[in-house]
Amino acid sequence: MQLLEREHHLGVLGDGARRAATGAGSVVLVAGEAGIGKTVLLRAFAEQAREQLQPLWGMCDSLSTPRPLGPLRDVAHDLGDPVPDLLRGAAAPHEVFTAVLDALRGRPRMLVVEDVHWGDEATLDLVRFLGRRIAGLPLLLVLSYRDALGVDHPLSPVVGDLVSTPDARRLQLTPLSRNAVAELFAGSGADPADVHHRTAGNPFFVSQILAQPDSPLPASVRDAVLARVASLDAGARQCLELLSCTPEPVTRELLGALAVPTATVGVLAATGLVDRHGDGVAFRHEIARSAVLEAIAPGSEAALHAVMIEALEAVGGDPSVLAHHAAAAGDAERVLTYAPVAGEDASRAGAHREAVAFFETALRHVAGAPRETAVRAWLLEAMALDLYLSDRLRDAITAREQAIELRAAAGNTDAVGAGHTALAGFFWGAADRASAEHHADAAVEILAAGDNRRALGFALCKQGFLAAWRGDAGAVARAGEQVDVIAAELGDDVVLRSTASIGTAVTRLLQGDVSGRADLVAAMQVGMRHRLDDLTTTPMANLCHYDVDHGRLAEAEVSVADGLRISEERDAPICVAYLNAVRARLRLLQGRWAEAEDDSRIALAATDIRLGWLWPNLVLGLLAARREAPPRNPHLDEMWRIANLVASPGMVAAAAEALAENAWITRTPDPRLDGPLVVDLYCRDYAGRDVVVAPLSRWLRRLAAAGVQESAAPDPGPLQAPDDQPYAQAVALWDSGSTDDLLDALRRLDALDARAVAALVRSRLRESGVNAVPRGSSSTTRANPAGLTARQLDVLTLLVDGLTNADIAARLVISPKTADHHVTAILAKLGVHSRSEAAAIGRRLGVVGTAPA
Repeated sequence: MQLLEREHHLGVLGDGARRAATGAGSVVLVAGEAGIGKTVLLRAFAEQAREQLQPLWGMCDSLSTPRPLGPLRDVAHDLGDPVPDLLRGAAAPHEVFTAVLDALRGRPRMLVVEDVHWGDEATLDLVRFLGRRIAGLPLLLVLSYRDALGVDHPLSPVVGDLVSTPDARRLQLTPLSRNAVAELFAGSGADPADVHHRTAGNPFFVSQILAQPDSPLPASVRDAVLARVASLDAGARQCLELLSCTPEPVTRELLGALAVPTATVGVLAATGLVDRHGDGVAFRHEIARSAVLEAIAPGSEAALHAVMIEALEAVGGDPSVLAHHAAAAGDAERVLTYAPVAGEDASRAGAHREAVAFFETALRHVAGAPRETAVRAWLLEAMALDLYLSDRLRDAITAREQAIELRAAAGNTDAVGAGHTALAGFFWGAADRASAEHHADAAVEILAAGDNRRALGFALCKQGFLAAWRGDAGAVARAGEQVDVIAAELGDDVVLRSTASIGTAVTRLLQGDVSGRADLVAAMQVGMRHRLDDLTTTPMANLCHYDVDHGRLAEAEVSVADGLRISEERDAPICVAYLNAVRARLRLLQGRWAEAEDDSRIALAATDIRLGWLWPNLVLGLLAARREAPPRNPHLDEMWRIANLVASPGMVAAAAEALAENAWITRTPDPRLDGPLVVDLYCRDYAGRDVVVAPLSRWLRRLAAAGVQESAAPDPGPLQAPDDQPYAQAVALWDSGSTDDLLDALRRLDALDARAVAALVRSRLRESGVNAVPRGSSSTTRANPAGLTARQLDVLTLLVDGLTNADIAARLVISPKTADHHVTAILAKLGVHSRSEAAAIGRRLGVVGTAPA
């Protein structure tokens, strides 16, 4: 069909091609509904630009579980080494992305990624990675996608980020006009007005009627497509049906394995339903493929998928694609052959949610398999860590518990012991220390009676780690000594030694030995080197926690930022959520309270890891106390409940400190501060006790001095507040008690908007005889449409200023994904679909100026 009303779009693409030829790359996003002609436009342009640019074509497929980096795999051969080898070896995403970037510097190219709305997370990360570096590449990056994206669609923030940059253009394909339809149907005898009315100008529908002008337009795409299919002979129809069962293009090699004659390919191409794609073929429109697939006789589709499997096996197909076809064919044996391999590949590549989907597919087909119990148990075990890293902690616990039952019934005590080791870690994440220690002890007891020394070593590591968090330095040392012996027996097992070093490093940090930081960094590096995400994220999370807990805020700024970056790269949302929680506490200490509030709410909304709920509840509870001093503080109640479950001295002390501060602000005694959990902090011997209880003791003594609640807490000495903790400085000035210091404290508290605490200072100044107590600045209320948070108002201000998501992230010192989250939330709250609409609302409401850094 003649290409009409696409001159502007071809012109924009042509500009991009000319820029790429000079080494100045750009991104063009081509959006439109299914059948609007995105592929037709791009293929027409690729033909025009072939002299200027080498075209590379990658596809995102509507597989039940997307191929990780599917489009990149399509073009890997054209990019050359080392890209194919890195993909085959399941290299870390950043290694792959860097290799792709280097490969794209070589010559002017056009890289088309079709149907990016079906892309997996790794593909979207690659698109974002290239988009940010496009200006220095000889590359025209073209992304096609369906524009009916919901606010929560993973592609939405990526598109929002890209279109706001000067190197990107968005092309919206619109339906054909009545005049265009009339031009196409000139001399056909059909009524162009009627055709346009029934097709709404959709080029695909129009093309079907144009191909069969004597046939009325069916009521659905299915009927329109099948009208063309009906003209094919039985052999061609069978080939078309076979091609319809695979959403990805069919290569020439695969066509040969399927025994599809070249002549038949020509017949199918003549229908307009399929196009030649590189050296193979593909359906021109996904909706046409779906129409053919849905029309296949009941029971026949499975047989077609079975044929496709045989052919893919002959040519060495991707396990993820083979798993898709095996599931559709109902071939349980092959599902169990390919889905677990695809799951392991996805897990190594850092695509943990895709890994879970593959393992779940395998589990649905395991009934009746040879050695069913052992296979089911292995699948549950393999899936559990990916569930955990995907922020599905409850499901991870359930999977491991089910696996233990199966292993115990089969008498596999080594696997039972390893299962208890895993559950110890999961229950620690669930803030259930008692259950975590029960499982760690059970693991050691079971494995000590067997021959699997390495599994015993990891159980001892977990036991030592939990002992470190309860401050039992002796137990940590004993576990470490046993692990050293086992690691030596195993030829100096570096992974085992690194895992054991985490508990030892935590103990050293508690004892004031900051060299423990280096041990945590070293363990994290071993985890990254061996692509063991659990070993990477555990020391990373502990490093960030103790940097904040011990007031090393400059170091914490770096460690938390690095941790978030690594967690996002490795697709570990549970770690992202936990580190957002840690960062919330960091921002509270730094006096960046709006960011602390935002991080807290993001962490509480995002995570399934109850251990990560303590800090957001502490932050939100203290902010409420310092600002309004409410009589009830549910966030602090929840914080205390979690602290009771964890029963770790450091966390209990921090939570009790928050309760004491709240009691001091509200002038209301809190009986929980006299309870056994707090008493135990002072009576029990544990690593770092003096450091742990010192801040709490100061608050308990302030309570007693105010006559609110008696306390026998020892005097830890005056508070030495560092310069990077403004609220702590104000409290230290309160402790001084001099008029000048109280006035200084008042200025600091007013700047923080700590209204309730400032009121206490004003009252104390008046009681001491100061007549001219500063009233404080009168509150001003910024426009706050749809209940935006303070941080969302900052982001909206920067949207009004025209900043990109990357610029917003840099300005507000947040991660790009957090900026994406804020922008998406703002669009949803304002009920708009674009950044420009949100900015327009912001301007109307007077949201102007530059947001604070």
